[in-house]
Amino acid sequence: MTPRIVRIEDAGPDRKARRLVFEDGSEPRITSAAVLKELGLAVDSDVLEAGLAEAESVLAKERALRLLGYRERSAAELTRKLGESGYDSATVAPIVARFIELGLVDDERFAGMWVRSRVAAGQGAHRIQRELAEKGVAPQIISAALERDCAPDTQVARARESLRGRRPADRKERDRLVRRLVTRGYDLSTALQAVSEAANDFEEPPES
Repeated sequence: MTPRIVRIEDAGPDRKARRLVFEDGSEPRITSAAVLKELGLAVDSDVLEAGLAEAESVLAKERALRLLGYRERSAAELTRKLGESGYDSATVAPIVARFIELGLVDDERFAGMWVRSRVAAGQGAHRIQRELAEKGVAPQIISAALERDCAPDTQVARARESLRGRRPADRKERDRLVRRLVTRGYDLSTALQAVSEAANDFEEPPES
């Protein structure tokens, strides 16, 4: 017997996922709002599992392509975003795997692009490493990307650039600049050295 929907509920904070509650008391099913719209499902609709699964596969793939159209994504980030849209792991996993196979998703490429963009924005290695870890990129991929585009021996120079010419006039200003660099992802020793060099790096006044 085909179960009948008696209630449709929001199943996520972004309102892209829906929970289907059935008349027969069976386990509620999570799906995407896009699937319900595509199939015209509403309260009192009969749910055909095969049709639901087919629509989910097609629309999850379309959603993934739109997400990748905005910017590069790591495999873990794309998986999470599709899950938040209401697609379960059985639907999402083969799509992400196929996209990796086709080169549409590549964690090494993603990490390299992320590092370069964050370095250009004046961020330090610690912060970049944390951001990539939060996006599910493997530690060895993060390390390789940082070594290539954010090498340890460049950190003081990059921190100096991040100061944008600011030089501490007193101890209070020195501490403020150090905190600013640490917040941007530079380690404490790098921040201290960069601020110290900035304090000492000035031109002697011209002789009269």
